[in-house]
Amino acid sequence: MRKLNLLLSFILGLALFFSGCAAKKMEPKPENFLTLADLSGRVNLKEDSPGVRVIRIKAKAFIKRNDIRAAKAKAMEIAGAKAVDEMVRELLADEDYNDKFADIEQYLSKNIQKYIIKSEVNDEKKIFGGRYYGIDSAHKVDRQKVLVALQKDLKLINNSASSLVVVITSKKDIDLSASGFTFKDIEESMMNQIQTDLNQRGLRAMDFRNAVTSAQTDEKLKEQFGKISKEQFMAIVSGSPADKALLNTQIQNAEEFYTTGLSLLRQLAKVVIEVNIFAVSGNIKGDIALSLNVTAKNISTGRGGAFANSVINVARRGGPSVITSSMITGLVKDSYTDMQKEFVPQVIKEMSTISVGGNPLIAYELVLKDFKSKEARSLRTKLKQVESDDFRYISFDNSVPTIVTIIVRHVGKTEDLGDKIMEIFDSKGINTKEPIVAPDLTDLVFVRLPDEE
Repeated sequence: MRKLNLLLSFILGLALFFSGCAAKKMEPKPENFLTLADLSGRVNLKEDSPGVRVIRIKAKAFIKRNDIRAAKAKAMEIAGAKAVDEMVRELLADEDYNDKFADIEQYLSKNIQKYIIKSEVNDEKKIFGGRYYGIDSAHKVDRQKVLVALQKDLKLINNSASSLVVVITSKKDIDLSASGFTFKDIEESMMNQIQTDLNQRGLRAMDFRNAVTSAQTDEKLKEQFGKISKEQFMAIVSGSPADKALLNTQIQNAEEFYTTGLSLLRQLAKVVIEVNIFAVSGNIKGDIALSLNVTAKNISTGRGGAFANSVINVARRGGPSVITSSMITGLVKDSYTDMQKEFVPQVIKEMSTISVGGNPLIAYELVLKDFKSKEARSLRTKLKQVESDDFRYISFDNSVPTIVTIIVRHVGKTEDLGDKIMEIFDSKGINTKEPIVAPDLTDLVFVRLPDEE
């Protein structure tokens, strides 16, 4: 009997042992503490036009009352706002963005979906110990709508960055008498077509004469610029030396005028488009054809030069009852339809992407797990003390037990921000795991380690 009792005790103890092991296996290990870095997926959205950007964002939201659907929706909302913010950073000069990021965020957040064409979730799962729901998402952002908001509503983009000058030229010996209309008819129709379309896209398109008038800052320049011809204007744009720019025969101090003119033009516009009409053959009573070359040059930077060029040939069948104005309109529309295939998209892309130096302030979330309240509070105090043009403390969230999130903005590499925080912890004798740094990741997770005995 005694042996039987010993055997039963042994079996019971063994069962309790395995039960305890099983219970321990149910606890999440530190290495299984999932973060946004563990989310990854394949992006299906395409940048199918120069007016859009596909931006990949990882985001998370707190799971309230175990409602996964609501948490996912909130995470998508946060990701969409971050995607639009990234588009803003691409369009704005860094100094302007850093000075006005709070105003930009407040304005754009009112209707964030206005700027997003389509969104998708590439990967999703519970993270941070099951307290948050994380997503890896992609968003197709409407570049033009964001650009318009920055230009017209927030007035953060200088007009010259969104302005372009359109010039219609032709060979001197082109004869349109047989066609039934004049060169001025084509010029005005073409100018109206280009300006109307580009203005509707959020750009500021003006003709050569308006550009010249706008550049007249004093009486002396007004007198000189008032005489400048299209040929001289285009010679300045092309970068020809003054003695070859047809300036010396008409204007005294041609070199000085040439240099001043180019400097003023760069303040006025970013791009110059030249439509050079080669030939108009035929007439409105029969077949008629229009041949032209269209070129776009970026004059706002030292590199300058042409970045888009197309040769376009269109034709129409006329007849005895054809109206002259309708034939002109038809030819111009046909040629502009051809421009919209490649030329116009290249212009829009060049106008929409402003290359600037420096770095913008980017929002980061510092996620602290298992830190004592006093330690998290001490870190916040230290971060406020080290604020500068390159670093800003924004806010914090301690609504989730064992997890504190501190929101900051930082200029520079992500790993530099991680090192900054680790150095603060080291100076206070706090042991923590080094955060994971990965592309598309703006969450830095610091897991508190037990103190060494």
